[in-house]
Amino acid sequence: MSDTKILYTLITGASIGLGKELALECARRKMNLILVSLPGEDIEGLSQEIRTSFQVSVSYREIDLTKKEQVKELVAWINANFDVNMIINNAGVGGSCMFTESTVEYLDNMIQLNVSAMVLLIRLLLPELKKHAESYILNVSSLAAFSPVPYKTVYPASKAFVHYFSLGLRAELKDTSVNVSVLTPGPILTNSDVKKRINGQSSYIKFSILTPKRIAEIALKKLLKRKSVIIPGFLNRFNAFMIRLVPVNVRIYVGTVIFKRELSRKKPGRTRETSISLN
Repeated sequence: MSDTKILYTLITGASIGLGKELALECARRKMNLILVSLPGEDIEGLSQEIRTSFQVSVSYREIDLTKKEQVKELVAWINANFDVNMIINNAGVGGSCMFTESTVEYLDNMIQLNVSAMVLLIRLLLPELKKHAESYILNVSSLAAFSPVPYKTVYPASKAFVHYFSLGLRAELKDTSVNVSVLTPGPILTNSDVKKRINGQSSYIKFSILTPKRIAEIALKKLLKRKSVIIPGFLNRFNAFMIRLVPVNVRIYVGTVIFKRELSRKKPGRTRETSISLN
């Protein structure tokens, strides 16, 4: 197989935070882009900025990935207009809220976005990826995937799904041209709200926090080297190792103390995946 056509990278959740930095890092590497975000997040402005700054082709689509029909429409549009050899599934949501106080809509949106949309996009675009000499899938998980977390219940469970789904699919596709990697970041420094929350944390946690730009740089470098699990930052790799050594009941106890305290200081609500979390 050889690629003589113009190839594109699809990035979901591309308007802000880690998704935006992944888009910029891909553009620096002269990758053409298809950027996906919710309506009203000025993905058009970002697309124009990237075209001007990096001289690459950028298309965009504003859709709600929690809606299955919109995902199918996105794939139909892509298949009709582009040759895609990389998918970066970054879109996701998380937050802290007692399960009994969570609305059905809140829980369903999280599952649909973090799990269902990712699986559906990959399944529908996999035939396209297989056409190319080298193709890549990067799914964004979290350190939260390595442990149950009280008061976040569904979020870490959804990220555990992303982690193990990615590794299972990687094994299935081992003898094809498609590489699958999973990105497992720890806390991410994104905005002023995050900075305020960092000030209340220990020095150890502060040192483990990376910027979205740095995470994106590491992620793309390791993805193109076909690494299976990408954990940016030495302290985060150490944390991932230690988490799995600690008995699960101890992890649950510590998580209960941390997030119950956090929840008592704010109203329950939905936060973006890229907001800081004590994963």
